[in-house]
Amino acid sequence: MGALTPPRARPARLLVPAGIGIVAAMVLLASVGATAFSDGNVALLLGYLCVWVPLLVAVGVAAIDVGRAAGEQHGAARRFLRLSIRPIDLVWGLAVGLLTRTAASLIEIGVYGSIGTAGVSFGETVYDLWWLFGALLAPVLLAPFVEELFFRGLVLRAVYGQVAAHGSSGWAAPIAVVVSGLTFALMHLVTIEAGNPQAIVVVGVSTLIFGLAAASVSLATGRIGGAIVAHVSFNGLVVVPALLAF
Repeated sequence: MGALTPPRARPARLLVPAGIGIVAAMVLLASVGATAFSDGNVALLLGYLCVWVPLLVAVGVAAIDVGRAAGEQHGAARRFLRLSIRPIDLVWGLAVGLLTRTAASLIEIGVYGSIGTAGVSFGETVYDLWWLFGALLAPVLLAPFVEELFFRGLVLRAVYGQVAAHGSSGWAAPIAVVVSGLTFALMHLVTIEAGNPQAIVVVGVSTLIFGLAAASVSLATGRIGGAIVAHVSFNGLVVVPALLAF
């Protein structure tokens, strides 16, 4: 865990864009989810954009602030976000993705009595660019990258730095892991219907477990590469089997 160092920019300032980003994403996502669209492809795209745009803007604002604090125009933001992938991160990521997906499947069995009830399903399919985006690119590649940049690249480090700055270095890691995991889980609960407690339990607990695991990997390695690989694996192990079964 010593690989993660507090950012040079004041941690409290980094928490501001992080907080605004997650709140904006949740509000926009809830608004889109409550709106009826005649075109399902448009609804899908807007749903993703409502999450990605606020999160990426928050990461960008924080990265600029870090660059200014470090007196650098280039490189400081990348080092702050720990955006790098090494061969060992593939091992870490695949292991965490498989273990957390297994845990999620066990939760589904416990709640629903079977695996896959909360998974992805595909009805009548038109194999076009919309299908490629909605079935593979967005859930398996783009969403993991954007969400890990925010939750493990920004939130985790901002909270860690804030707690450590107040002299509680021993609590910095566990608090940062919990906050990163909880906010990650909460964002995924926004579109779940309040009258569906089973889905709330399955999605909430599964995403919380993954969020805690991904944050722990980031702290252990000092990079978010392993978390990105884990996220790709976690989502891919739902989407790919659904596609193969279609």
